[in-house]
Amino acid sequence: QFRSMLVLVGRISSASAFDPKYAAIVQNKDELTIPLDLSTIPTPKEFKDAISSLSPEQQRFAKAFRSMQLESTLFGILVIQIKPQLERVLNLPENSLTKEIKLTQDLMQLFIKYQIPSDLLSYDPNAAHQASKGSEGAELVGEAPAAER
Repeated sequence: QFRSMLVLVGRISSASAFDPKYAAIVQNKDELTIPLDLSTIPTPKEFKDAISSLSPEQQRFAKAFRSMQLESTLFGILVIQIKPQLERVLNLPENSLTKEIKLTQDLMQLFIKYQIPSDLLSYDPNAAHQASKGSEGAELVGEAPAAER
């Protein structure tokens, strides 16, 4: 069965914001391994003890550096299913690509391999030549039989 997801790795910058740093598209039976390099940040008491012998200027620098470390420590992984987002970008009705596996794969190839802009492939529901719900995306990709066009 066709499965396609966008996996984003980044940090959570606020309660409602995710700051992605890296992304990967995982399709079908692909597997993705993300190695984590973890390090322990000293506790507030350990940090205070460690900088107590420094000059005031060095303490300010160490506190600024620690502040930068603390603001980027909340790590997040965001997984987005591509098919619903593809339907939304192309202005297709919800679940219209559910049974259209070959069409979905062709659309993904156009976006990924050939970098085709989504506005060139989007569906216009007001266009007179669009016939059936299942054929509009196929017509855009060029996979529909000539009788349906």
